[in-house]
Amino acid sequence: MKVGISAMEYYLPEKVIDNDFFEHSKNEFLEEKVGIKERRIAAKDEATSDMCVTVINNLLNKNKIDRNEIEFMILCTLSPDYPIPQTSSQVQHYCELPKSLYAVDVRLGCSGFVYSLSMAEALIRGFGFKKGLVVTADKFSMYLSYRDYTVDTLFSDNASAVLVEENPKLLEITAHDFGTDGSGTEQICVKTGGSRYPRKDASSPFQLVKPGIERSDDYLYMNGRQVMKFANATVAPSAERVMQRAGITLDDVDWVIMHQANKLMLEDIAKRMQLPPEKNYINLWNKGNTTASSVAIATKEVLDRGERLNHGRYWIITGFGVGYSWGTTALKYVG
Repeated sequence: MKVGISAMEYYLPEKVIDNDFFEHSKNEFLEEKVGIKERRIAAKDEATSDMCVTVINNLLNKNKIDRNEIEFMILCTLSPDYPIPQTSSQVQHYCELPKSLYAVDVRLGCSGFVYSLSMAEALIRGFGFKKGLVVTADKFSMYLSYRDYTVDTLFSDNASAVLVEENPKLLEITAHDFGTDGSGTEQICVKTGGSRYPRKDASSPFQLVKPGIERSDDYLYMNGRQVMKFANATVAPSAERVMQRAGITLDDVDWVIMHQANKLMLEDIAKRMQLPPEKNYINLWNKGNTTASSVAIATKEVLDRGERLNHGRYWIITGFGVGYSWGTTALKYVG
């Protein structure tokens, strides 16, 4: 049985914020090293489920897919509409998907698309489903404080939707590699709001770290150096294991699409892989870090550009980050 991707769409909110918005930003560093010029921010009244509904309807309508044929939906987000219930149930209702739908939320970050894709494959192979959706969406702006320049310039709000089915029309899933290292839990973290540190009536106070960096436990913290160290140690070996499992080498690979964290990190990982620069797709410039959607968005862009779409050749996709967690998949282009 062949399982894979037959259609893809993504959504970015209308509001664009460029580097000039940030009083403390160093534009030269952001653009040359991080690789980001612009990012997208959702409207105040635009929830994660709203972005999901938009991208799913776009996917179904553009590709003339009968929504009554959708049997499952895996929705990956770290910014659900409510702590309870799951966002996938709301999206099922708003999109008028069948009530027989197998719908589940996945709480993963930047590795989330690769993990969710493998879950979709397993549902088709193991449960006999024929057709379903992998949806990723995050309103990460809700976690950002504009008092901390180490994170506030990096992220975009976003959503993506992917049709996964038997006998795929675009990309066949051929091999996987996954890993988890929970020792990195607090290296990318919003500390309050869960059962360990419940959010109290008063917000967690901001504390001055140094000029331009004030932090509160209510907002996203990221230890960039440790995340870079983690990614450099895990991503290249994971890609090598996937290629071994797929029975291929880099010579058989047309594209490597990594989680779009920052330009410098992606270039460093590519060097460790001995990957030619032209095979390393980077789209950070006008999007920033789109969290769980970044791999899906970049994959869709490569398909739309039409460069090196060679039947029977391979693509490597890899996500890594929050958790720590990482996941890598080998795809064969069958379009």
